[in-house]
Amino acid sequence: MKKQFRLLAGRYAFTREYRKVARTSRLVPFDDAKSIGILYDSTEEKDFDLVRKYVKEIRETHHKEVLALGYYDRQELPPMRFSKLGLDFFTQKDLNWLFKPVANVVKNFMNREFDILIDLHTGDNLPFRHIVAGSGARFKIGQYDKAYSYLYDFMLSGSERLSFPQYIEQVKHYLNALKHEEKKS
Repeated sequence: MKKQFRLLAGRYAFTREYRKVARTSRLVPFDDAKSIGILYDSTEEKDFDLVRKYVKEIRETHHKEVLALGYYDRQELPPMRFSKLGLDFFTQKDLNWLFKPVANVVKNFMNREFDILIDLHTGDNLPFRHIVAGSGARFKIGQYDKAYSYLYDFMLSGSERLSFPQYIEQVKHYLNALKHEEKKS
């Protein structure tokens, strides 16, 4: 009951803070992007490993600067999971009472002006919404949710039915499609 009240209050505060924020989006073709931010839920080890491989692929194959921020849905990170260069984390203890992230690592991520922000979380997660809304990224990609469509420049419909690996493949596909469309015009 207490958590439900906190979520309700957190959503209300979020809406008041971000609903009228005006932003100018700009399509940044993947080939032209220099910096990419990735948000994801790192609670499951297999999801963390998949994102780590995706970050490595973008860095090595496409020569992009990539910073990934994972949310670990517990109070503390497990002993074997720690921040490395370009792979940072935040946990439940890094959220205020209204589920707004307050950790410096999150603030630093939000202050980065990424060319592309890829939000890989699925479902309704208030901490991720705060990060996307507060991010200065030029082009934001995420899962379709009508209630939060004002936060994103490109949304992937049907992603809630996909497994996490399938969702990442869908993101890759559309990033490449946007790249090719931009070059055609």
